[in-house]
Amino acid sequence: MNESSSITKSGADQAVKDEYTKGYLSSAKAVEGGFYQFESKTGGYSMLFPADAVISEHFANEKKENYFEAIMYSGTIEKGEVNTQVIYEDLPITKDIEANLDLLSTSVSYDGEYKESKVHANTIYLGEKTTEQDGFINFNDFAFIKSNKGNQAVRFMYSSTCHREDQACISNKELQKKIAHKLIYSVKFH
Repeated sequence: MNESSSITKSGADQAVKDEYTKGYLSSAKAVEGGFYQFESKTGGYSMLFPADAVISEHFANEKKENYFEAIMYSGTIEKGEVNTQVIYEDLPITKDIEANLDLLSTSVSYDGEYKESKVHANTIYLGEKTTEQDGFINFNDFAFIKSNKGNQAVRFMYSSTCHREDQACISNKELQKKIAHKLIYSVKFH
């Protein structure tokens, strides 16, 4: 299964077609199949960005100097309607892991445990859940990504929605998880 080559089939690189989204990309050239390099307007972090996604220009975006940024993007990826929110902070409060996991859990209505892993210079706390509502299934993957070298952190929330009857979409649950994890593990703090 090659998820990177199949991602671009549905949206034909919407990320570079949308001028607002393009303003967050380091280049109009994909860094690998299906992904571009996203650069935060704070200069504090970068990560991969799906080729089929577009950043909302007028909804849920906020920046405060160089210590806070929130963006939301969406797109159709592997037959699922994907909505993602990324919140960056560079403040002393990010050192309080428990408080930040509580905040993330509240944001996504999660009461489970997080899987902790250390990758490069980051500690990542991963969670996931599946919900059903009004004939739709939501696959949610989320993380608190904390720099081990300072106060920088990202709260990442990825949700893929499928109609309950769309078996092609539902069968891509593991692929959606792989994409979410690829994005999570690509976060680099500067």
